[in-house]
Amino acid sequence: MYTKVIIVLSTILLTACAFNDDKVNDIEVAKLLNDQPFANYQTYQIESEKDIYALDQDMINFVHGSLMAEQDPFARSRKLLKKLFHSSPTDLRYMNGANLTAREAFHQNTANCLSLTILAYALAREAHLQIQFQEIEIPEYWIREGDFNLLTGHVNLKVVGDSHNGYRVVWGGKTTTIDFDPYVVKKHFPKDVIGRKRVTSMFYNNKGAQALVSGDYDLSYAYFKKSIEADKSFAPVWGNLGLLYKKVGYESHAEQAYLASVTLDGKNYNAWNNLAILVGEQGRSVEAAKIYRFIEKERRQNPYYYALLGDEAYHNGNYEESIRYYKRAKSMLDDQHEFYFGLSRSFYMMGDYELAEFYLSKAKKHAAYKDIKEQYQSKLKLLSKL
Repeated sequence: MYTKVIIVLSTILLTACAFNDDKVNDIEVAKLLNDQPFANYQTYQIESEKDIYALDQDMINFVHGSLMAEQDPFARSRKLLKKLFHSSPTDLRYMNGANLTAREAFHQNTANCLSLTILAYALAREAHLQIQFQEIEIPEYWIREGDFNLLTGHVNLKVVGDSHNGYRVVWGGKTTTIDFDPYVVKKHFPKDVIGRKRVTSMFYNNKGAQALVSGDYDLSYAYFKKSIEADKSFAPVWGNLGLLYKKVGYESHAEQAYLASVTLDGKNYNAWNNLAILVGEQGRSVEAAKIYRFIEKERRQNPYYYALLGDEAYHNGNYEESIRYYKRAKSMLDDQHEFYFGLSRSFYMMGDYELAEFYLSKAKKHAAYKDIKEQYQSKLKLLSKL
């Protein structure tokens, strides 16, 4: 996305880092929310908080038929984990854009990390398990969707005991973490226990981001407003709202929304980034340059930042530059399948099919999910015929 910290594309934030409680009251919600550009936003039927976590009879039957025979909450939680991931053909498939309610995820057998957490939470509550939402402080990590780069965060669910019989985990006791990504669990990243309101806000924010990418600005605003109502301290939604305001030509509101986001979370580099784009386009080059220097300094040690630069170079047709950035990312973190895939497709575009196949094999080796491994295998079959 950068050429020496010059932003090419705006970034949407799908999750957040920690926020400062003392600054929440500084955010004047009424002044920052402007319904005027979104005349039809109230015509959409938005999921209620109850809808997000609700179970239907099939889900209740699943819990009582598959889990409740286990008296020990740890054994019950392990069985839930096994049922979610290893009950073929009904095991869950990972899909990044699957921002679904608990019922939708259960019946579609598809989820991203947030919808998995929501589904697991709903099932675990029915199974009388004591649970905690956790937000994981992973390095900044981007995915591309159309003309947008999406910054992703990570949440999971921790089962710590039984909610009905007083069984609780003490220090050093057994717990179960329900998470799509074994890498996150293995790496022991810092984590914060968060409440249901925060998770609800994340859900609405993700739905709003999807609508923004699709160009449905009224629906996007409806979701962002709902996210803010659920938790106004959730910094990413303010950054996304700023981008939405910019899209409809309300630059003053966009700037104020970006500032609200970085007030809540000074490490929200993507909100800073989008603010720099805005002020730079307004001719405020000194302000923009200062922000860009700040961002670059903070991101130098993040391999995913170089992968982002590689992705931008690839999409701009600069394949040699893309390879340099992906190799830099790989030198910093050598077990990420996305880096190898980036190298593979760049070499492919340069006509070096041998190296493209080599790095694609590496990508398959390091992929954590079965469906992604299968996608890489399909690509390898095609490459082998060239």
